[in-house]
Amino acid sequence: MHLPAPPGDTQILDIIDAWIADLARGDYACAHARTAHDAYYGWTPALLRAVIEGYGSPEPYADGTVYRVTPAAEASGTRQERCVERPASQDGGAELAEARHSLPLNGVWSDLTATFRVESTALGARLVLQEIHVF
Repeated sequence: MHLPAPPGDTQILDIIDAWIADLARGDYACAHARTAHDAYYGWTPALLRAVIEGYGSPEPYADGTVYRVTPAAEASGTRQERCVERPASQDGGAELAEARHSLPLNGVWSDLTATFRVESTALGARLVLQEIHVF
């Protein structure tokens, strides 16, 4: 999915909100298709599911709990992260911003957080999923 360059914070967060809604519906393929992916992590829809279900690890959670993304509007507690940060100087590099967003899991806002990079492209900008881990 392409964004205009440079995208505003609201445009970036709107895509992340839609990504979370995809996950809450269990549509990992759609969530995967909504963003570009950092090659280092090798994201696939199955890996997204496994990392979320394992609370940041592709292995099952130690106590056997399976975590699932809850619709954001239904999550209780306080969201810990929802921000877009921009480099102090835009020196013409490819990275325009970074974003972090907590995930609502099993009905509660968690400290499991997705991090994204916003990169400049020939068509504008794109949102790149980097990590999903506990901060």
